Amino acid sequence: LSCAPAAAPVQLTAVQDSCARTRSLCMNRPIASSLLLAVAVAVNHDCPHQANGCGGTAEERAEEARRRARLVSLDAPWNEVREAVVDACGLQVQQSTSHCFQDFNHVDCCTMDSTRQHETNEASRVAGMHAVNYLGSHIVDASISERGPGGSWCTCQISSPEDVCHRQFGARTAFKLVWCRGTGFAALLDDYANVLSHGKPTSARGEPPAMGGARAREQSWRVLDESKNASWASRWRAACDEVQYGAKAEAAEAEEHDEL
Repeated sequence: LSCAPAAAPVQLTAVQDSCARTRSLCMNRPIASSLLLAVAVAVNHDCPHQANGCGGTAEERAEEARRRARLVSLDAPWNEVREAVVDACGLQVQQSTSHCFQDFNHVDCCTMDSTRQHETNEASRVAGMHAVNYLGSHIVDASISERGPGGSWCTCQISSPEDVCHRQFGARTAFKLVWCRGTGFAALLDDYANVLSHGKPTSARGEPPAMGGARAREQSWRVLDESKNASWASRWRAACDEVQYGAKAEAAEAEEHDEL
């Protein structure tokens, strides 16, 4: 499973963009061994389970992403919402990011340190992902440099919280797009499930997101609700209950506290 788009500043002919052409998990072909020699391989055992363990996080960039996420109105047409969320993540709205926040899986805004951008899944072995999952050149190409050091990408949430952002890049998610309980109600949550924004996007052409509609929303929620980590699953449920059933959600800074 990989999320590499077809266009990239580096010629990677073996990387195929299946994300935009399938509703299932995307997968690319193995990258040539000569290319693998140039990318980093790391095991991030301490992320996300230790409070200070995610050393691959681009902190300045993550904070800017959260600040902008708080300003996104989710009570708007879906195409406008999605582009605003892509921008908040520190990514350019372009062909290579056209799948971002547009299906059940690519919903994590990951901001990683520049030293981690070229890491692969070879050592981290995120369950369900392609063994390589090289994204480095795409991160460099699509990231808005003015948002802070490092880069951004809309990484796959599958196996959360043992996912691509936490395990492959050793970084915390700046925020995650959550379709609460598979409904049309959406929320942007930071890595501690603090609510940054929430609302119900509208669409004149089918149900959002564009790649899968209602089915994608249900699949996206199922990844979180059925997570093997009960503590994190409980966080996500509580956050959605807070905003879905009448409780007033206040945008808050990510708090420093020990992991469950």
